[in-house]
Amino acid sequence: MSRVHRRTLVAVAITIAAAAATTGVAMATAAPSTAPAPAVAVQPVAKAEAPAPDSAAPEHVFLGQPVATGSNGPGGELVFRFVKIDEPEYLPDVHFGLLAGRTDAKGVFTGHYATNETEGSDTAPGFHGASIASDNGRIPAFGYYAGPATKITATIGGKTVQAHQAAWSEDPAVKVWWFDYSTKEPSNLAAFDAAGAPLPLGNNSFGRG
Repeated sequence: MSRVHRRTLVAVAITIAAAAATTGVAMATAAPSTAPAPAVAVQPVAKAEAPAPDSAAPEHVFLGQPVATGSNGPGGELVFRFVKIDEPEYLPDVHFGLLAGRTDAKGVFTGHYATNETEGSDTAPGFHGASIASDNGRIPAFGYYAGPATKITATIGGKTVQAHQAAWSEDPAVKVWWFDYSTKEPSNLAAFDAAGAPLPLGNNSFGRG
């Protein structure tokens, strides 16, 4: 998140004009002059107008098209957005993350829960950013998978449940997945290809925001 940097420039100019008094050559018996010295003229302080503060950079830079789910709830439709990550010092192999939020009836998107890979590459085969459900925005358990997954499942409430999923417009090999909202803790996250064969798990542990 970018911070707002404010810079204020104030220029102050003070001009002082001074005059010096001069007299002719005095005779030895002449009395010293008692005329007052000319007054010092002080110009008024000039203050430059401060420039407008820098505009705040957007909190998120979106990548690709929104992933609409058709699932409505408090605040509008559940929508996912991929967002840019630029932290080369700490996450050199991570360039994007996933933000879950709601889009209201006016089309305004509000992000509620962001997640991203924290170890290794963001496109290594397997799960990334798996997150449990959040009451903030009523966001269900979600994350993304890198690879040819056609079926993603988890155990929720003692039952094996299949997730919804959708491909990312920027890279169809990256699949957003999400479950129906539940307050029960998910586990045993797994992925399968079109033939039903298990796929690499990657980081399939659920995290908390």
